[in-house]
Amino acid sequence: FDNKAFLIAVCLFPAVGLLMAFLTYPLGLGIYLAFTDTEIGGNGKWIGLENFAYLITDRIFINSVWNTMFYTVVATVGKFVLGLWLALLLNHHMPFQSAIRAIILLPYIVPTVLSAIAFWWIYDPQFSIISYVVVDQLGLRDKYFDFLGEPWPARWSLIVANIWRGIPF
Repeated sequence: FDNKAFLIAVCLFPAVGLLMAFLTYPLGLGIYLAFTDTEIGGNGKWIGLENFAYLITDRIFINSVWNTMFYTVVATVGKFVLGLWLALLLNHHMPFQSAIRAIILLPYIVPTVLSAIAFWWIYDPQFSIISYVVVDQLGLRDKYFDFLGEPWPARWSLIVANIWRGIPF
């Protein structure tokens, strides 16, 4: 145990072993299974790129890839632009700067579960605070918003929640 290299190897061995067991093996197995026709509980055979050729023609897969790319790009750009703007704004001296900074950091402090419940309530088709204000208080619409009932409003609603959660970061 006096040899530094030996001590490093001994200390790293458990971590490397755990990483191999819980990360590398499932990743390798997933890659192998992507090239087979294995079904749950059964043995498969090697089919090469057939699964990938099928996915290229599958409308559901293409739609899910497009939704993922759209969500990722818009949320990332939105978080970056708003976060940078707020950081530059807070870099100037202004009244109540500490209070504004605390409000901006609030999404980062609030636990994820609590913010998910808050957005669940905000986006609820019957009890939404946004619908209540717009329909019942201001009278700008006749019916409540259905934020999560249609594809495009649902996409934008999720992106807004993600941007709100990630701006402080």
